[in-house]
Amino acid sequence: MTNLFLVINFAISLLAIFLVIILYIKFSNVQQLEQDYHKLLKEAEETIGSYVYELKEENEAFLAKLPERNKVVKEQSGNSTERLIDEKEPEITQDDINALLGGRVPSDSKGKNEKKIAFEELSTYEQVAILLEEGHSMEEIAKKLDKGKTEIELLWKIRQ
Repeated sequence: MTNLFLVINFAISLLAIFLVIILYIKFSNVQQLEQDYHKLLKEAEETIGSYVYELKEENEAFLAKLPERNKVVKEQSGNSTERLIDEKEPEITQDDINALLGGRVPSDSKGKNEKKIAFEELSTYEQVAILLEEGHSMEEIAKKLDKGKTEIELLWKIRQ
């Protein structure tokens, strides 16, 4: 009887040791997952922080260029096709729609010969629309027009 009791006691001890080992392995896995989670969280915070910092720099550059652009527009006294940001946009006419959708050739309401407008004479918004139709990215458009990427995106979103 004592032998049977010893065998049962030994089996229960082995089972307890086995269960402790399994619990230790599970606990180690949970700790590893928690460390991975904190690492991913830190990377996400750094990425968002760098994006916000880049956005702030682009906005500051845009605001720095704004007074210079206003001076140039005022000096040209209406000869420029550039518009101040604070001015109200005129209503969109059928000619504007035809210019944007129909190959950028404005239709003449009196039936006269159609003329193509030089790309440089178009407003910034129209230039962006043309370049987007051609498949350029916002970054490429910003480089071609010598403007900030955020400025181009903001202009496009406001006009839509």
